[in-house]
Amino acid sequence: MASDAYLKIEGINGESEDERHLNWIEVQGVLYAVQQPRAKVLSTAGGHTTGRADLYPITFTKLADLASPVLLQTCAAGKTLPKAYFEFMRADGDGKPIPYFKIELENLIIAGIAPDSGEGGIIVERIQLAYAKIKWHYVKQSIRGGTQGNTSGSWDCSAHKVC
Repeated sequence: MASDAYLKIEGINGESEDERHLNWIEVQGVLYAVQQPRAKVLSTAGGHTTGRADLYPITFTKLADLASPVLLQTCAAGKTLPKAYFEFMRADGDGKPIPYFKIELENLIIAGIAPDSGEGGIIVERIQLAYAKIKWHYVKQSIRGGTQGNTSGSWDCSAHKVC
């Protein structure tokens, strides 16, 4: 096991058969970004001035699966979903899978889906999730196996503050 990623969206089942992630969506890749815009001029104190942070929708890729029609329908309807969870796994020193990074989203919508079969291959879907709140959680791996400490962060996009 190099690294595996899974997504759980309440009310939408995927095809994962991993015992820890049963019926979660199997994810191939995830891209997300936070950017702090700054003014082109310096403040009178000499530092950069900033504005509201831009938290871009999370984009992930997955193969077409059981969740695909429901995700497409939910996107078309513009339905707000209460919560979604990404969990990234990797093997520890003993080869045991452990979650090392988690992302929790609240009050989200499926902002876009772009299925692509390329040159007649398997359909790969690129999906964007826009959210009101996000929480990040990282778990440090111990050199001896297992976990050793963690850290968390969060942001409320609506209130523009830590949640």
